[in-house]
Amino acid sequence: MYTHKQIRVNGVVQGVGFRPFVHKIALINDLFGWVLNDSQGVLIEVQGRVENYAKFKRQLLEDKPPMASIISCVETSFETNHETAAIKYTSFLIKESLEKLNTTTIVPPDANVCPDCVGEMFDRTNRRYLYPFINCTNCGPRFSLIEDMPYDRKNTTMASFTMCDSCLAEYQDVADRRYHAQPNACSDCGPRAWLADTAGQEILHPEPLAQARRMLRDGKILAVKSLGGFHLSVDATQESAIKLLRQRKRRDDKPFAIMVKDMATVRRFCEVSAEEERYLQSHQRPIVILKKRSDCSLPDAIAPANPSLGVMLPSAPLHYLLLDDAALPALVMTSANRSGNPIVFRNEDAVAELGQIADVFLFHNRDIHTRVDDSLVRLVPTCDGETLTTFVRRSRGFAPYPVNVGQTLRPIMAVGAELKTTLALSKGEQVYLSQHIGDLKNDKAFDAHELCGKTLGHLLDIQPTAWAADMHPQFRSTRHIEESSNLPLYRVQHHHAHMASCMAENGLQGQTIGVVFDGTGYGDDGTIWGGEFLLGDYKSAHRIASLHPFGLPGGDKAVKEPYRVALSLLFETFGDDARHLPLPFLSELQADQINVLMTMLSRGINTVKTSSMGRLFDGVSALIGVRSKIEYEAQAAIELEGLLGRDLSSAEIFAYGFVGDQGVIRLDYRPMIAEIVGCLINGSQDAAHLSRRFHATIVAATQRLCQLLSEAYNTSQFVLSGGVFMNEYLLANTYTALKNSGFRPFVQQQVPANDGGIALGQLMVANAQMES
Repeated sequence: MYTHKQIRVNGVVQGVGFRPFVHKIALINDLFGWVLNDSQGVLIEVQGRVENYAKFKRQLLEDKPPMASIISCVETSFETNHETAAIKYTSFLIKESLEKLNTTTIVPPDANVCPDCVGEMFDRTNRRYLYPFINCTNCGPRFSLIEDMPYDRKNTTMASFTMCDSCLAEYQDVADRRYHAQPNACSDCGPRAWLADTAGQEILHPEPLAQARRMLRDGKILAVKSLGGFHLSVDATQESAIKLLRQRKRRDDKPFAIMVKDMATVRRFCEVSAEEERYLQSHQRPIVILKKRSDCSLPDAIAPANPSLGVMLPSAPLHYLLLDDAALPALVMTSANRSGNPIVFRNEDAVAELGQIADVFLFHNRDIHTRVDDSLVRLVPTCDGETLTTFVRRSRGFAPYPVNVGQTLRPIMAVGAELKTTLALSKGEQVYLSQHIGDLKNDKAFDAHELCGKTLGHLLDIQPTAWAADMHPQFRSTRHIEESSNLPLYRVQHHHAHMASCMAENGLQGQTIGVVFDGTGYGDDGTIWGGEFLLGDYKSAHRIASLHPFGLPGGDKAVKEPYRVALSLLFETFGDDARHLPLPFLSELQADQINVLMTMLSRGINTVKTSSMGRLFDGVSALIGVRSKIEYEAQAAIELEGLLGRDLSSAEIFAYGFVGDQGVIRLDYRPMIAEIVGCLINGSQDAAHLSRRFHATIVAATQRLCQLLSEAYNTSQFVLSGGVFMNEYLLANTYTALKNSGFRPFVQQQVPANDGGIALGQLMVANAQMES
């Protein structure tokens, strides 16, 4: 019996060796027909015996190339199911791509260089020996160099490089690993790397990579053009070089990431679980946050006051070549940008922005079309054996891969929040999430945000019919849409968007309770929310419980100076007597300073009310003497968590309570603050123990409040979202506590729980409101 089928495959199926793979399994199974790329993905027409086709289809789905991901595979049958049917084809061909019509294919994310290419690069007999831009269909840059779809060389930044005869022969040989590898090149015909001084002038050297290694060994700061942008790099074993980088970058405390060449080196410095190893070695190559070994020999200056290190393996051939030196076991690799700016990705911009930081540049001439910062992942083990994947930043290797939400959406663009901004675009059941952009208060980040929206819309051929944005009246992105577009704009409450984001990636519907803990979000009542329990669905949600509010004297200044929050918590607990408490952090303040702050709190002068869980963590950090002023976002809370040493064990909890407030239950932290003060005064417990008790109390109070809300509103479906759930202890133990209480808790494992994932929720809310 014969069959004749046409198969439409959608997903990450272009630029990943999918057509050669189809060709190979068609020949193996004695089938005839053709395969081609078009703007909807891959189209296959195949004819042959029924039993052979069955094997072909199984292999198509189960044995796909490593970078491929199939979202849908739809077949159409032609009536040819009899022995005498005419055979239309006598061979199996790979046809030319069809030009762009209506794009539904997925732009492939960037991938690390594969082991085969690494092996060739270090093989003295190979023609690509030590060539820093080696790649094949199974690896290399994709999203960062694609200018248009379908994914063909002419639509990438490799268009200006004409392949030599040897490369072209590989490109045209269907049996070759580089068959239709669009960035295929060698030292004779492809991009090159060179060193340049701080004025951008080339430093002539026969071996620029070898010279770069020498300069790193000498303690120099190297600006390296990587896959999606520049890194600033120094030898991670030299404390003086790290301190020099911190001084020049004006980054005193924020942790740096490191890059090492292999897993053996990772294990020299960090403890690594099997799941963490899997992510480190994945083709996405994110930074993975690992626990430092107790005997870690790297300087503390890499990640001050932190029990963890952000570690990544090389993602580009250039990185392997930089690490090809026994004297350089690890390199600091931090995003090359001024504070608040997006990552630099053009050579000329690197000279202008990094010339005062770097000693030397390692440039190349393979242009980056779309900047893509490193992704950052943390694997969180729970007490009952699960491992939760937490994206701190979802970018290189993952963007712009979509989230399938299981329902057909209108074409909408969501512009995200003000910090950690990403964009979201919907098409069909897919929501495409952009790479990390940054802080939109910064002009360059805002320009990058606007360019990112245009680029994604063009590549995916999406014309939005509406916008979704945060309801905060002062957010720059919201104001820009109001002023520049005539399309409908849906303003979404910040914490409702967090809740909807978690619901969407877990495919949830119906009434849900959202537990949303973050630093700042504009509330329905015009105050600053951040410790919220919401009841609702995609269309609407309302507050049913929250943290008891407290003042932020000086507004945003209190965010950068957590001692102000600590004093506010004391004021809420002890009233005016707070100023007289014999506490170490108060003794560090001037009497006049305390008096001014107390007056601001008591009279509400330049003091905004907040229910923020993030600020509560900051305040407790300052109260127990961990961090009274911060350099980077959430530093006080991060260092408070750091005292736990990544140990998730519990402790005796402090007292807490619940109070009613106009139909909203308030979680009352004041009994806890009173007990902490008692411990500080009598000196009975150190900061590490107080931190553990504080964390355990928040978990217990959250679990108890969820019990009360479940009974009151007859639902067991909870979602946990918001940046405070980046806290490993809080996430793992709250999730486990809710599960053990018989509830159905859901967390975010595909997109960040912080503001980097909020665009997904904005889009879902806007879609639901459009349909009503």
